[in-house]
Amino acid sequence: MDALLQLIHTTLRMTTPISLAALGGLYAHRAGVLNVSLEGMMLSSAFTSVVVSYATGNVVLAVLAGIVSSLLLGCIFSIFGISFKGNLIIVGLAINTLVAGFSSYFLQVAFGQRGTFSDARIVGIETLDIPILRDIPILNQILNNHTPIVYLSFITLLIVHVILYKTKLGVYIRTVGENEEAAKSVGLPVMRIRYVAILIGSILCGLAGANISLENVSVFVENMTGGRGFIALAAIYSGQGTAVGTYLFSLLFGLADASQIRLQNINIPGAFVQMIPYVTIVIVLSIMGVVNKKRRAY
Repeated sequence: MDALLQLIHTTLRMTTPISLAALGGLYAHRAGVLNVSLEGMMLSSAFTSVVVSYATGNVVLAVLAGIVSSLLLGCIFSIFGISFKGNLIIVGLAINTLVAGFSSYFLQVAFGQRGTFSDARIVGIETLDIPILRDIPILNQILNNHTPIVYLSFITLLIVHVILYKTKLGVYIRTVGENEEAAKSVGLPVMRIRYVAILIGSILCGLAGANISLENVSVFVENMTGGRGFIALAAIYSGQGTAVGTYLFSLLFGLADASQIRLQNINIPGAFVQMIPYVTIVIVLSIMGVVNKKRRAY
C-alpha cells in the first residue's frame, strides 16, 4: 500500500512540468499555432533558475528569472513564427537547439563544468508540509510535501479551463484557431491574440522549467528536460485540445515517468526502464489516431 501511495506521490511530482508546459502550449494550439519550442523554453528556465539561485541565493528571484528567460524565447518564437511568418516547426526546433547548445557552452565557460552543475549555494524550492493534510493518513502521503509549483499546477488547470471557455479572451483565441479569416472579418487582431497565447504558454513553461531544476535536488544537467516539451505536445493532441483532457494525459505520461523511476530499483536493464515513458507516448498516440480515424469515418 505504501509503495502505491509513494508511486502516486511521485506521479504528481513528475506530472507537474509536463502539465504546466502542456496547459501553456494549449493556448497556442487553440490559437492555431504549433509551439514546438516548449522544450527550449523549459530548458532555458531550468538553466536560468539554477544560475540565478546560485548567484543570489534567492529562490523567488530564480523562478522569476526562469520565467523571464522563457518569455524572451516566447517573444523570439512569436516574432519569427507569427510576424515574419516563418515555418513554426523550424523556428521551434531552432530555439530548442540554441538553448541546448548555449546552456552547455555557458556551463563550461562560466563554471568550468560539463554535463552537470551543482553547488551548495544553489537554493532549491522547499516542499510544503500542510498541517491540514498531515493528520489525514492517505491524503498526507499523496498530496503533502510537494513544492508550491505542484499545487499551483492544480489551480492552473482550473484557470486555463475558465479562461478558454468562460472569458472573451478564450473565445477570441478559439475563434482565431478555428477560422482565421472569420476572425479577421469581425475585426479581431489575429496576430496580437496569437502573441498573447504564446506568451501565456511561455510563463507556464518557465514555471515548469524552474520546478524541474530546483525541486528536491537543486542541480542543472544538460538537456535535463528530457523531451518533456514534446511529451507536453503529445498530451495536448491526445487530450483533443481541452484543458481537462490535456491534464489527464499529462497525468498518464507522468505515471509512466514515475513508474520508470520506481523500476530502476529492480534488476532490469536501465535502457529498457527508461524507454517506458516514450513507449507509452507511442502507444497512446497510436490509439488516439485509430479512435480519431473511426470518428471521421462515421
